[in-house]
Amino acid sequence: MTIKNDLLRVTVIASLVALIVFIKTSFAADPIYADAQVVEFDSASYTYTPSPFKVRQAKKLGVPLETKTEPSISLTGYLGKPEGEKPRAAIVLLHTCAGLSEHEVMWSKRLVDWGYVVLSVDSFAARGLDYSCDGQIGRYVGPWARALDAYGAKQYLSTRSFVDPARIAVMGMSHGGNTVLEAIKPSISEGLAMKPFQAAIAFYPHCGKPESINTPTLILTGDKDSWTPAVICEPYVAKLQSQYEIRLKVFAGAYHAFDHPGIDIVEMGYIVRSNPEAAAEASQITRGFLEQWL
Repeated sequence: MTIKNDLLRVTVIASLVALIVFIKTSFAADPIYADAQVVEFDSASYTYTPSPFKVRQAKKLGVPLETKTEPSISLTGYLGKPEGEKPRAAIVLLHTCAGLSEHEVMWSKRLVDWGYVVLSVDSFAARGLDYSCDGQIGRYVGPWARALDAYGAKQYLSTRSFVDPARIAVMGMSHGGNTVLEAIKPSISEGLAMKPFQAAIAFYPHCGKPESINTPTLILTGDKDSWTPAVICEPYVAKLQSQYEIRLKVFAGAYHAFDHPGIDIVEMGYIVRSNPEAAAEASQITRGFLEQWL
């Protein structure tokens, strides 16, 4: 039985690796930001604040209470903007676990056409990564660290004369969507002593543990998504506590990456497939949501 289980485990792992390689090849490409400016900025530096319980315990035991700081790192981003220098609303755009690709280029150009300044953040290059889909130690960066990248991008945009610092949103796909849901937690913005994003949009994210949030949020996913299932997002949204709008749109018949033109991958039960109808509707919903909150 042990040998059989080991063989099954090896087969599953091998198949998942094949899927990841396929996805990496299909998604990732050298981004062609013909109309974008390459910029550099620092991620946000975060100091862990001890909880009241830890403070009381430290006093009780008479031991010093150490604080820990997550240092900032220098990041690269691609800045796109409409013509003119008047202050505009801006979007921090976060890539998938496969890194920057034509997918982000497409969205960046679309958002610029709608009148927004867009900063596409590269969370991988500075960390020596080109993808992070398999979660292996040494080549993985989590949503929490990438949330600090997002706030670093927000801080950078806030210093640009052509950006209205009161109107900055965050948007991401897949792992970038996971990062969006992390970035809207009050513990992040409060820990950084920064104002939260004005709006947040997450495409097919993995919806984790529900917490209170401090940002109007839109989640777009498909009912056929087996990678980040919509059935997890439904109770997540139902349990969230917020004074702001939290909207979940589940597209019938749509799989993971439904907005990625032309992609079609099937391996080990995971389907990554474009859906032009769902993509078009998601684009309209996204535009309306941004117009409402920015």
